[in-house]
Amino acid sequence: MLRKIIKVSLLFAFVIFLLLYFDIIWRSPAYYKTENQIELALPIMDMETYMKMVNDHRRPYIYKVVSESGGRVIIVGTDHINDPKHSQFDSIRHYWENNKPTVALVEGRLGFFFSWVHDPIDKYGESGLVTQLAKTDNVDLYTWEPSREDEIEMLIKKHSAKKLAMFYSLRPFFQLPENERNENNLQALIEERTDYEQLENSITKWQEIDSIWNVDFPEQNWRTFSSGYGYPGYLHDIWNDSNLARDEHMIDIIYEKVNKGDVIFVTMGASHAPRIENTLKNLIN
Repeated sequence: MLRKIIKVSLLFAFVIFLLLYFDIIWRSPAYYKTENQIELALPIMDMETYMKMVNDHRRPYIYKVVSESGGRVIIVGTDHINDPKHSQFDSIRHYWENNKPTVALVEGRLGFFFSWVHDPIDKYGESGLVTQLAKTDNVDLYTWEPSREDEIEMLIKKHSAKKLAMFYSLRPFFQLPENERNENNLQALIEERTDYEQLENSITKWQEIDSIWNVDFPEQNWRTFSSGYGYPGYLHDIWNDSNLARDEHMIDIIYEKVNKGDVIFVTMGASHAPRIENTLKNLIN
């Protein structure tokens, strides 16, 4: 009996290996660890400044920055849309084909994807399409996000563990449909999002968030609050600092790869592209 279980397990493991090897099942893109953290001479635009132009800039927001080393980066800022017929995906394909990238960077981490069943755009929007293009052309693929541990390490220098735990738990909660915004789902997010050394035991129960929220933001209801491009009070400061930390990490990757002569293709939400533009051009040019 034991021998049979071992054989079945080995067969199952081999089938999974084949599915992964032939990109039938996709792994989430790896994190990229940079060799150095760049000191930025020109700061990234913060979210407060960006909110003044949020409705005025073009979408998709696309530009190219070329280095003296011969490397270059193509920045494609899009709306987070999952409609395969939307024209922004034609723009992505056009710039991909015309620039022949050697490295691709996408926003976020892809979950489970089975290519025989799922459509990459329908499942993961612009990140799904670029992942598909990178796999088809055998291009190195990474997420430009820092790992959660690295992001927390950057933010804990300025914000308390309790406030960060509250932010990280509520951020995905606010993205849920209202009929799924219940105490059980918030509790599950607390347990998942505080499972890091720096945040451990800072908040353990949804009732703690309820109590803190009612004191700090009495005019808002966390069960129905829509974050959109902002949060109340100190949560907004954390949100802004989180975006800046993510963008700084992305720029570190781009700068390192461009100086090695790579052609980098980067997709991101529409807000990131104009916010990093002047910083990136100042750094690379």
